[in-house]
Amino acid sequence: MKRILLLSTIFLICLLSLFAISLYALLQTRYSANIINFAFQHLTPYSVVARKALYSPPYQLDLEDVEITSESQTFPISKITIWLSPYVFSDGKLAFDSLLIEGANIDVRKLDTQLARSVHLNSISLKHVDISAGPWSIRELSVQIKEPVWEKPEQLLPYGELQLSAQQLYSHGEAFDTILIDAKYKPQNSTLYGVSFDWRGANISGQAEQYQNGWSLVNVTINHLRLPPQIPSERLLSTLESLNLPIAHINSLDILGSSFNYSGWRFEQLDASLENLSLDKSIWQQEEGSLSFDAESATHSAFQLIAPTSKLRITPEGIEFEDFDADFKQGRVQIDGLVSPNQIKLNSLKLSGIKWLENTSELFDSLQAASTSLQNFSIQTLEVNNSQLIQVERKPYWQASGFNATGVQLSLMRDGEWGFFQGEIELSANSASWDNWLTTQALINAKSDNNKIALTRAFLPLENGYVEATGQWDRLSLSAPWQFSLYGDGIPLEQSWVQEKLPFSLTGFAEIEAELSGLSGDYSMFAHSVSGKIVGQIHGGIVDARSADGEIQFKQTWPLEEIQIGADRGRLVFHSKNENAQLSGRLDLTKPKFGTLILNINQECQQLWSGIFELTNVIKNMCTEETVVSPTQ
Repeated sequence: MKRILLLSTIFLICLLSLFAISLYALLQTRYSANIINFAFQHLTPYSVVARKALYSPPYQLDLEDVEITSESQTFPISKITIWLSPYVFSDGKLAFDSLLIEGANIDVRKLDTQLARSVHLNSISLKHVDISAGPWSIRELSVQIKEPVWEKPEQLLPYGELQLSAQQLYSHGEAFDTILIDAKYKPQNSTLYGVSFDWRGANISGQAEQYQNGWSLVNVTINHLRLPPQIPSERLLSTLESLNLPIAHINSLDILGSSFNYSGWRFEQLDASLENLSLDKSIWQQEEGSLSFDAESATHSAFQLIAPTSKLRITPEGIEFEDFDADFKQGRVQIDGLVSPNQIKLNSLKLSGIKWLENTSELFDSLQAASTSLQNFSIQTLEVNNSQLIQVERKPYWQASGFNATGVQLSLMRDGEWGFFQGEIELSANSASWDNWLTTQALINAKSDNNKIALTRAFLPLENGYVEATGQWDRLSLSAPWQFSLYGDGIPLEQSWVQEKLPFSLTGFAEIEAELSGLSGDYSMFAHSVSGKIVGQIHGGIVDARSADGEIQFKQTWPLEEIQIGADRGRLVFHSKNENAQLSGRLDLTKPKFGTLILNINQECQQLWSGIFELTNVIKNMCTEETVVSPTQ
């Protein structure tokens, strides 16, 4: 019995050996291609036709000029190389060691991966293959994937360790050239050990890791990116997202020698280093990140910084600027401190040689709009040197040249309210003007201690005189008591804001001495408390009035000398009188619409009666035509 079993085994081995020898012999003949085609037709759901087949024992099989047909779709392939496995089956699937496809043009939308999912491969490779898939395409693709795994029918790229190169990837109007990728592709938490490609002339390289919400750039460099203004750099992010490669986090990103637009800013020759930033959060929602940069210029609308440089630390509290430095408006800006949507807390702010000569109104409008959510604003050290501001877009026009400011421990906003809450400040200007007022070598000193403000000195030299003032204002108290002293001489009256409040034209210069005090907790307190005295004179003044219909003119030098205004708990009394003129009136600040202020001037042949608060004139001619003489000049 044993002898029969032994003989049977030997016979089976000889039979299999004979079959293998015969198969090998046939594969060396001109019938090899027919044999392979026959085998594929019966073993796969595809029609496979190879013009030439070559078997190299023990495991290599080469097929050339191959056509694979599936569901009326034909894929021509220059060459397929199959390395057979010494094990027929692995994990319950027909096993092959590796597969190499060379020289093919494949539309993956028409590709069925059923066969690939039904066999076991140790590796699969593509070489010089072009792939298209509707919105994207790849030219000259070469890729090797170790231990490829297809888990889903719609999955085109198998999971596994891959090394990839391609001449170009084109997607949604964007081209990525000279692509190199070394990666571990998994259903979750894939890793790019190395990636490099060119995009719009820039080289981008580095490593990345995949997380649940997107990819994190572990260590990426963008070198010499040059984008015209009409192409924002955000297009790169949107294109990667369309390829199912959304970038959600930056662990480390270096940008070198690049010029592009981002978030409304235009950067020229930017060098930057970004660390630990989440792109799915706003800049104010970051946990802990950093940014350091320098650039040739940074421009937002008409706002341009030249040679800006800084180190920024980004926290939940805001952006902490370290040594921000930039040339701006022919001068220089230096900032150190914390900025957030509701708080600006600067350690230092230094402005030198700034010349803001146009669109000044827009600047203040923009600052006001930007500060709508601001709650607190403080500066530990303020220094402004030799700067110039000119505002000529709307009246009243004003300017300050040779402007200087120094301040320490300044608190300028609290709980959304602007004010001078704390600190000391000194302001000076070589020249300044407001409307037709012009002052040279002006100086203002003020200090505040917990919202108790003291104007220690304001000295404004004028062309024909000066203005000097001091004052105190206790804003800490509920009633906010205040006291103000002023003396001014040579104050020009030809100011638009003065003329708009008079029913006649008044030129000349004013001399004023005022001592006033009161409460300012609200308007009611103010109106019931203003007390003190104002004494004024007008030098070289000329009154030029016209009747309501404009037909009668009254012109005369200012006839009154000292004008006295007494204030007693909000009730003001105006008084000045001589033989030919009188100014008198009353004003109750609690009922200002009932106030009266009358100027009456008598000439030899004319009389002027003017209601100043009502902006009305009544002019009466007192002489006949034969006796009219010229008005007194």
